This record gives sequence, structure tokens and C-alpha cells, in this order.
Amino acid sequence: MKYLCFILFWASLFACASKQSALDTTKSNNHTFDCPEDGNCTFKILKNKNLNIRKDDIGLAYPDIIDGENIVLIFEYKRNELSDTEDSSYSELIYLEIKPNELDVDYTDSNMQKAKLTFGRLCFCRGQTGYYKVHSGQLQIKKGGKDNYHLKLQFQIDEVPQVITSIDEDFTL
Repeated sequence: MKYLCFILFWASLFACASKQSALDTTKSNNHTFDCPEDGNCTFKILKNKNLNIRKDDIGLAYPDIIDGENIVLIFEYKRNELSDTEDSSYSELIYLEIKPNELDVDYTDSNMQKAKLTFGRLCFCRGQTGYYKVHSGQLQIKKGGKDNYHLKLQFQIDEVPQVITSIDEDFTL
């Protein structure tokens, strides 16, 4: 039964991935965060989108990005795969949603859920993979210029180990 649940979980993740590839995205090239040397990091800005956290048939959460009026920010850390090692893929994703008329925010701890802050850990890590709401840390977004913003996030997840604990990113809308 555990294997069936595991297979269904991964199948639902791959089924959702095709939707995200078709989205109109803007990537930030002004990375000011420290990406671990053993991988690559990306930052995506999805305009006119909403972030919904849904649950599949077995109760596991997953992000669903749909057309809407908000802005969804996605940070992804993808560790380099180990050669000659199967199932060595590992990635962490941080999702958050901001309203276009509320771009200056300062949330701490459980208030970060106003931005639907969600952490995802995807790997072949039995019992330690999935998506989790973030309830501990601080999220700040400050306007820096005409369309320039600065995102600063520090957070901690209790449910699973994590590599990324902070993001410091400049972006343009």
C-alpha cells in the first residue's frame, strides 16, 4: 500500500509539471541569494496568476497555479544529480503569492500564510518529501524603485530537513 501511495504521489507531481511549463514567466537575473555550489537556483515571477494549495486523493498537498489577479513567486534549488546514481535528483521549491496592490509586506511566523508561503522538498527521501506550509520565519518585500522590489525571506521547516533557509532577491515587475 505504501508503494502505491508513493507512485500516486509522484504521478500527481509529474501531471502538474506540464501545466507550469506553459505559463508565461519572467526569470530574475539579479540573484543576490547564495545558491549552494552543488546545484542551480532559479527565481520565477508569474504575473496574473493565483497559487492554490490542493490535496490529492491520498491527502498530500501540491501547488496548483491558475489564472488570476495576483503574482506568484517561485524559487527553486535543484541539486546536481550524482553520476552513476539512480534517484539522486533533489530539489527544493518555495512558492508565495502577493497581491499587486500590496507589494510592501513584512510578515512573521504564522502571518506568512497571508502570502501562502509553501516549501516543497522533492527527492527520493522516504517519508520526507512533499509540500509544507511555512509557519516560522520572516518575509519582507520592499519597493526599491519604480518597478523594482527586494524580497528577503528567512524560514525554517520542522517537518523535513532543508538546504535553503533564506532568500535575498531583487526583482522587477
